[in-house]
Amino acid sequence: MPAESTPQLEKYELLEEIGHGGMATVYRARDKRLERDVAVKIIHRHLRENQEVAARFVSEARAVAKVKHPNIVEVYDVSEQDDDERYLVVELVGGTTLRKHLQVHGHMPAEVAAALCIEVAAGLEHAHHQGIIHRDVKPENVLVELVPSVSSRRPSQGRASEPGAARVKITDFGIAKLLDVQGVTSTGQVLGSPAHMAPEQIEGGDVSERSDVFGLGVLLYECAVGKLPFEGKNPAQVLRRVLDGTYTPADRARPTVGASWSKIIDKALARDAADRYATAGEFAEALRDQFQVVGFDDPQGELAAYLADPAQYTKGYEDRIVKRLSECARLARKQRATLLAGAHFNRALAFRPNDVQLLAELTGLRRFEMLKRILVRVGAIAAGSLVLGSAAFAITRAIRARDATREALSLAGSAAEAVRGAAPQTEARPEKTALPSEPERKAGRVAGATHRSTPKPTRSVRVTVDPIT
Repeated sequence: MPAESTPQLEKYELLEEIGHGGMATVYRARDKRLERDVAVKIIHRHLRENQEVAARFVSEARAVAKVKHPNIVEVYDVSEQDDDERYLVVELVGGTTLRKHLQVHGHMPAEVAAALCIEVAAGLEHAHHQGIIHRDVKPENVLVELVPSVSSRRPSQGRASEPGAARVKITDFGIAKLLDVQGVTSTGQVLGSPAHMAPEQIEGGDVSERSDVFGLGVLLYECAVGKLPFEGKNPAQVLRRVLDGTYTPADRARPTVGASWSKIIDKALARDAADRYATAGEFAEALRDQFQVVGFDDPQGELAAYLADPAQYTKGYEDRIVKRLSECARLARKQRATLLAGAHFNRALAFRPNDVQLLAELTGLRRFEMLKRILVRVGAIAAGSLVLGSAAFAITRAIRARDATREALSLAGSAAEAVRGAAPQTEARPEKTALPSEPERKAGRVAGATHRSTPKPTRSVRVTVDPIT
């Protein structure tokens, strides 16, 4: 920069510009008193007179100054109210931003991207415990650096040097917000990058640590796939897709990511905050669990090895991951976990689509799964037949019992009728008649003989018994 355009600070000597954003310009500087290199972020001159922006800038300093964590850039100093410039002095981190790294090297292997996000999640979780939400988690605000180890600086003859340690730090809490303080932006202004913002942040709703989980999910997707999940021709389209939750799953956008990693990303990118991981720590734990599944036991070591030489790491990574995925798939198949075995085989084939051995094993797995489904269906039909047979037997017995009951009731009805015919319910009283005379009695003997020879007439009664239904 031209010397005349470089701000002049009393306590710090600005050496060179190392970054430029919408809110401030970052310089590498020298602390004149402590004689150490620092980073100085100076707010743009056209913004420093804005009371809202100035208050947010001070809020950044006060919020982050109390946060001490290896994955967060440390704040050293802040400008005074009467200073000509409004600035923030922070720890100077070597290396580069994650954005620049992706621009140079492209997407990362899924395991490396996950290892990096574990580091970012650790810093976010610590900030959340302090009541601070970052609100703008994106590659521009993540710094990556490889710190050489002692053996790397002085490698022994005949022995490969160790890659050193990876250092990942979150920076730019300039739009961070204290949960226990009223927001500085009372105008309803949307703060943050549209493609990385959670839906509730866009809608002006309650922003919580789950909002940073969403941003971390976007970060993991971009690192592993090589592009953003929510894209559009303009910011309005991007915002609409974020609000609708419309994106291509990671394993479809890049099949080598695999279904397991993609499932973790999907949960972090859930439209409703309640459906995401509750905390950044919970998200990191899910990533660690998946590392164990694929047999990568040292996420930090994987990240360091990658940063030391991305091209060389990627070259050897394919052989390692395909071998490990094949082993996991065979183990899952042995345990009858066919869906998991299929997922491992499919991801391995994404790296090597023409591998005959992998194709044969996946085909055999599909045939086994098809046979299992057929056997399950046959078993269901057989079980259904047994149930139907038992039901038919029970129904037949019930019908026979009903018929027997009807027959018994019919016989009982006939017996009752016979009893009623032998002993009628109403007894007839004899009529009183005059005593016959002697001649009549004589004539009556003959008539009586005739009367006895004539049978007494009977009366039939029909009784109807309704059948039992």
